[in-house]
Amino acid sequence: MAALTAVLALIGLLVPPLMLITSLIWTIPIVVLIVRRDFKTGVMATIVAAFLVTLVVGPVRAFFLILQFGGLGLVYGYLFKVRVSSGNALLGGALVAAASTALATGLSFLIMGGSFANLEAASRETANAMIEAYRKAGVLENMTQGEMTPEELADAMVKMMTVLLPGALVIGGVFSAFINFILSRAVVKRLGLYSPYLPPFRRWQLPWYMVWGFIAGLGFWLLGDYLAIRWLAVAGQNILYVFLPILFVIGLSVATYFYHRWTWPVFFKVMALVIAVLYLPMAIMTLMMMGLLDTLFNYRKITGDEEEGKPA
Repeated sequence: MAALTAVLALIGLLVPPLMLITSLIWTIPIVVLIVRRDFKTGVMATIVAAFLVTLVVGPVRAFFLILQFGGLGLVYGYLFKVRVSSGNALLGGALVAAASTALATGLSFLIMGGSFANLEAASRETANAMIEAYRKAGVLENMTQGEMTPEELADAMVKMMTVLLPGALVIGGVFSAFINFILSRAVVKRLGLYSPYLPPFRRWQLPWYMVWGFIAGLGFWLLGDYLAIRWLAVAGQNILYVFLPILFVIGLSVATYFYHRWTWPVFFKVMALVIAVLYLPMAIMTLMMMGLLDTLFNYRKITGDEEEGKPA
């Protein structure tokens, strides 16, 4: 298992186009090993795999690879082993992946001699490229609506990318944790081992207390603006930035549930989908609000469907 882990990791390091795929699967042998054996064996295999990778690509690249993804494999293996629910496993994996991604990014930033000036310059290049793409697509004027120049829009985009960088790193970690969970669970289940039960998408729901995270983010943002405490406002903005995609997914789950539950004619269902696509920004905001309110009120339980209303 250690050798298989090392081979999968090296494929991504030596063939960069495959890095996105291998980074999501090379920890699966560790998960399988822990479920079959125990956590100690999984830790030993991870150390051996790190040593094998170091022999090929050097200690620095091996260290960052293990730092960013190794903990995720160990955590999922342990949580699968002790048979936690899918919701708790995803939460644990998301926390570990977010912390590992932030730590690996911060260390690489310091080791490579990065500075905030370089970060701002890179963000400006990205913003300028995006504005040029919008101009070629003919949507730049609709975005500015005559209220700001392209240069002012670029400044706003640079500020947003710089401020929301921590949140973006956390979202990336959460996404990788989710994909890794789905793949690990599929492999473990295929091998006939225990895997957490994953309910249908239309039953996905956040625990009610998660709404306090959204409230904290909004409160920090407003309080930071009111007291002119920049770091507090930035912290609130990043918390909201992390929560909004999650609330969108939960809102989409709620919409999918009612789409299946309501006995509308097919014509009206298709028209609802067409309207949602035509007014996509409004649809996204509506789904986010539905996800937030569902966390508090549990729409599926209100409809009398107890089974559908149970969280994962």
